[in-house]
Amino acid sequence: MPRSTYRIGVDIGGTFTDCVVVDGAGRLAAMAKSATTPGDQSLGVIEALSLAAQCLGMALPDLLAHIGGLVHGCTVATNALLERKGARAALVTTRGFEDTIFIGRVMQKRAGLSPQEIAHQSRLHKAEPPVVPLALIRGISERIDAEGDVLCPLNEDEVRRALAELIDEQGAEAVAICFLWSFLRPEHERRIQEMLSVQYPDVYVSASHEVAPVLGEYERTVSTVLTAYLGPRVSSYLHGLEWRLQDEGLSRELLMMTCRGGLTSVADASQHPLLTLDSGPVGGAIGGKLFSRTYGLDKVICADMGGTSFDVSLVMDGDTPLETLPIVDQYSFYCPKVAVHSIGAGGGSIVSVDVTGMPKVGPESAGACPGPACYDAGGTEPTVTDVDLVLGYINPDYFLGGRQTLSRARAEESLTRVAAGLGMDCRELAVGAFTIVNARMADMVNKLTIESGHDPREFALLAYGGASGTHLPFLAQELGVKAVYLPEASSVFSALGMVRGDIIHTVEHSFLAILPLADKDAAAIVTLFGELEGRVLAQFQSEGWPREQVKLTRYLNMKYRLQVHELAIPVGDLGNPDMSGLAQDFEGRYEQVYGTGTGYRQVGIEVVKLRVDGMASPPSPPLAEAAHRPQPDPSPALKGTREAYFPSLGRFVPVKTYDGGRLRYGNVLEGPCIVERMGDTIVLPPGVRGYVDEYGTVRLEV
Repeated sequence: MPRSTYRIGVDIGGTFTDCVVVDGAGRLAAMAKSATTPGDQSLGVIEALSLAAQCLGMALPDLLAHIGGLVHGCTVATNALLERKGARAALVTTRGFEDTIFIGRVMQKRAGLSPQEIAHQSRLHKAEPPVVPLALIRGISERIDAEGDVLCPLNEDEVRRALAELIDEQGAEAVAICFLWSFLRPEHERRIQEMLSVQYPDVYVSASHEVAPVLGEYERTVSTVLTAYLGPRVSSYLHGLEWRLQDEGLSRELLMMTCRGGLTSVADASQHPLLTLDSGPVGGAIGGKLFSRTYGLDKVICADMGGTSFDVSLVMDGDTPLETLPIVDQYSFYCPKVAVHSIGAGGGSIVSVDVTGMPKVGPESAGACPGPACYDAGGTEPTVTDVDLVLGYINPDYFLGGRQTLSRARAEESLTRVAAGLGMDCRELAVGAFTIVNARMADMVNKLTIESGHDPREFALLAYGGASGTHLPFLAQELGVKAVYLPEASSVFSALGMVRGDIIHTVEHSFLAILPLADKDAAAIVTLFGELEGRVLAQFQSEGWPREQVKLTRYLNMKYRLQVHELAIPVGDLGNPDMSGLAQDFEGRYEQVYGTGTGYRQVGIEVVKLRVDGMASPPSPPLAEAAHRPQPDPSPALKGTREAYFPSLGRFVPVKTYDGGRLRYGNVLEGPCIVERMGDTIVLPPGVRGYVDEYGTVRLEV
């Protein structure tokens, strides 16, 4: 068997860990799901890989010995931050600026919150507890000004005392270093890095001139502190997983999915743990981008309803928009990230009663342990999965392709207990909860489209994740989208997107200038771009990529003067820049994002930052097409009938159920009906027609 026969993607979710295996022809060779193991996520990864190997009739060492690559997306950093289980991190900063991270921005109390949460003004507060306590912050006498001149040299005696207090006395495991204007002149930060490497070589260190060499004192401090807080946990997990996989027979390099939308090495992800935040949902967004190109779709809503969350992103003209200042747990930080918006609405979201005595769904989740009540594994709280089971959408004997049996009695028992407090019966609460969770997801999609000036009726809806097939066909009717696509590997689509990702490295640097550029500014930009490109190429070289396989793209982040938000504008050769062309490019992009006529050049346009992206593409086979002729009749896949509830009918009705694994290219499905696949269930409401295309995707016409 050829060594590079397979490529593998593994994605850790809040409830399940997904694995896909793709062969050299682009076909989905195997897919598997195992319960996520929060205590040690690597256990769930190994279990998912073992199940995938079993599907291929192989032992895990045999599979790992015959792969061309293994890509992984994890939630270690996200969980450590949300659960406040990061390292004991300290901060060394310029004297007088010790409170920067606590003061924050004026909008910090509202950052990342939903409109419902923001509405309760009296309950708003800054992120608690802080990732670094005041007792672990030390101010050092040093000062560099905005021109890069040293006003006050670094006091090394103060540094030695501070490090001794923080590490020897306070037990700090990691140290973040963030001085004012250090990105212009980083020698003070570098000197402390040298001192730490000699005196405390086992302490994790992050320095702002490496993490975020850009303007913005608060965001730069947050980025550096979060790196120190998350770095030891992420590094420990990744290296531990890498060693465990090598013991199982892996000889190829383990690659990590990043929030930027590309892949990187374990070493780079360990040094830049912020890259791993939201890496799973971003894998789905990248899969959506490739999906849109395959199908020739210019506007796609990528919607992922899994076990814990509902994640939404957009594909516009074949690309995914980036956030330059993303927010996690009310902290805004510097790291270009694919724009993915999430709410707590998944199969494990708990159905409960809110403070006003009304039913609510989520954001709390039953997670992988104990899971929904119907898992019969100790969970007693009703969840969306219990709702779907009671409403007849899920086959209790065919969950995860029959690997797990669900208890309808436990689901009904849990819902009945909550319903009694509302004066309802089990089915009434199930119908209400189903309506609520769908409405919450519709609000999220509308927020991402309508509030950004986009009409959802111009989009196709790409639905994936274990619960999407059950809920999103109903959502699509409300949104009025063109069509709904449910890929063959819908329940593991994020992992599939990772397999097809590119290696991407990004570096940024602040640079302030006003258009039209003065000659000295244009020359300085060219010089700085050269330095940034050198750093990117050095990173690729350290990972074994030859120069000719690396594509570099340069961007100028620009904005109108007095505005806050900026846009990244791709640029070419700036040796002889066309000043007029640069302004026109910015205004064209501005009106594309914010609407025709929104530009206002009279106020002035300024450059605030430079960015260089480097990209290398590992071999990635295309999607495999069906080799047989279309067959409209789906009756060979018919399994039987069962009762299911449909809101438009207001009652339970008998519906046909089909075996998704036996559907063939060209099959036509008429709603109401249900398709049962290994990892998900597709529910077609009345009036909806479905088609199975040449890639195994079920396309719904609403």
